[in-house]
Amino acid sequence: KVSGLESKPFRIFYKDASQPRGYFSDTISVNSDGSFSYSFHVNEMMYITASPGVDRVIKRAKNGKGFYPAKSSQLQFIAKPGGKVYVTGKVTDFVDAYPSGDKDNDDLARLNRQINPLANKSVNMMIEIGDRYESDEPEVKKTRSEMDKLDNQIIDIKKKFIQEHTSSAAAAWLLSDMMIRSQVTNDEAIDFFKGMDKEKLVSTPFYVEVAKRVDGITATAIGNEVPDISSSNTYDKKKFDLKSLRGKYVVLDFWGTWCGPCVSGMPKMKEYLDKYKGKLELVGVAQESDDGTQWRNFLNKNTNYQWHQVLSRDNEDYILKFSVAGFPTKIIVDPRGKIVQRFVGEDDAIYNKLDELLK
Repeated sequence: KVSGLESKPFRIFYKDASQPRGYFSDTISVNSDGSFSYSFHVNEMMYITASPGVDRVIKRAKNGKGFYPAKSSQLQFIAKPGGKVYVTGKVTDFVDAYPSGDKDNDDLARLNRQINPLANKSVNMMIEIGDRYESDEPEVKKTRSEMDKLDNQIIDIKKKFIQEHTSSAAAAWLLSDMMIRSQVTNDEAIDFFKGMDKEKLVSTPFYVEVAKRVDGITATAIGNEVPDISSSNTYDKKKFDLKSLRGKYVVLDFWGTWCGPCVSGMPKMKEYLDKYKGKLELVGVAQESDDGTQWRNFLNKNTNYQWHQVLSRDNEDYILKFSVAGFPTKIIVDPRGKIVQRFVGEDDAIYNKLDELLK
């Protein structure tokens, strides 16, 4: 039961690879007194988000162009087979409502009760300055500074939570999420992971995902032999094996059709593939939320980008295997199969390095 919903429905979302867009969504009806009930089937422990249909929690830009995503605008809880989750609280201009019913949800609630008000305050400041964010106006600079303090406070709360809840599935999920968002360094992530209670968490998918990311950090260190990529989930539907490219420099480009900087960098990648023809190979490794239809349609329309293209899937998760957090991520591999360098984001640094190596 959550007050402030005004009989407006919740919209629930969770990952489901069997669905065309890679996730399942449904509507939860809300009674006039703010009460609601919903049942669904899960095969394993899952992190679930639900968004209320109350317009005031949507952080719309003042200029009317889009909105700012904010976790404080969602209800989060952990579902598990046979579990029961209870939700209480209120909806103001953010979701001040939290789950209970078992230790993991109690832990998650303890975390989000601290974080949500701070995150909401920060995003409200962002809306206030809007298009003036980069301005040198004293008022805007002061607001940016206050936002930075709030954001750093949130990260400190998260790190402390992980340190103090070493046997909590909520902490394992949080560490995975922080790694994806690059909110912890690789060394911090490894230290946090080592401190977790493996015996209690090893059966949870959140811990398993963190373990794979930590393995990916170690495996993709500079100077190490590059992890194998061997897949039939390819654009040309032929089996691809990264080892077949030994003898040439290779750029592994982790990207997605949804990623603007990834797509905007492709013409330059094509330029360098042509510039060093015979010496350089490109391998695109795409992450997509659907079954790959958008990826294939994009490559059908952009024939210049049909170099080696592989689709990362749940059964062949190269995003986890290479511990990719930011997109695009590009990794240079030398002719012996050793990792030379890793680049996150789209800038000239990788092209300068390629010129240094290949000229």
